[in-house]
Amino acid sequence: MTRTDEFVTVDGTELHYSAWGDPDDPVVVCVHGLSRNGRDFDPLASELADDYRVLCPDMPGRGLSEWADDPDTGYTWPALRDTVLGFCDALDLDEFRYVGTSMGALLGITLASTALDGRVTHLVCNDIGPVLTQADDGVDRIESYLTNPPVCETVTDLEDWYRETYATSNEKTDAQWRRFTLTSMRRRDDGLVTRDYDERIVTPLLRGEDDVSDAEAWRRWESLECPVFVVWGRESDILHEATVEEMLERRPETEVLELDCGHPPGLNVAAQIAPIRRFLAG
Repeated sequence: MTRTDEFVTVDGTELHYSAWGDPDDPVVVCVHGLSRNGRDFDPLASELADDYRVLCPDMPGRGLSEWADDPDTGYTWPALRDTVLGFCDALDLDEFRYVGTSMGALLGITLASTALDGRVTHLVCNDIGPVLTQADDGVDRIESYLTNPPVCETVTDLEDWYRETYATSNEKTDAQWRRFTLTSMRRRDDGLVTRDYDERIVTPLLRGEDDVSDAEAWRRWESLECPVFVVWGRESDILHEATVEEMLERRPETEVLELDCGHPPGLNVAAQIAPIRRFLAG
């Protein structure tokens, strides 16, 4: 199924998004992780596109979307929630399914229980829970490579860095690693190659204060009215077993797919895509 590149302006910021499938089909919105972009969902979207209109935006400061003028206001949790809400409003999405990876899922949990309550019909959370209180090691790991992004002479050097840094995810073929690299790189003015995000995204998110307390986050988790499907890498340092157990205790109807990998599952293989497709069709 053919992917198209589309753009929409939300609150004065131009957002790029990949669009798959027939515009008349039911919509799936896919939101990526903290430093990634919407192209991460290419494998999933290409499989879903026969039945759905799949929209995969790049959040501000990532991919092909515009960078924020002020990172202290443009890259905060409240700003990102407003961006997702504005994206859905700008495209007149009254009812849709939502798939989020890591940061994208955290945004989805909050929005599906508040501003998008009644509009999100199915919620897929890829390897994150409502709170990060048990994920200090994972947050430190992510912060360490986001605050010191690679600067490489060649694309193949950057690919080697990606293979090492994202080795916690499930296995990828050589072709998948190459696609992963080419869809998340940029060449700087000096000709060197680096990742495709604004390096200023890091501090406001990883160490800034959110306006949602842990208690409120759990309350919102419990209040979700749509079906929820959690993809969990059992070796994840972001979503721990204790958090999964509490998620199920507080919301027993939640479905969980357990995988033998770390953070985050790539949603790039049939063993992950097929259960998501089944859930979204329910």
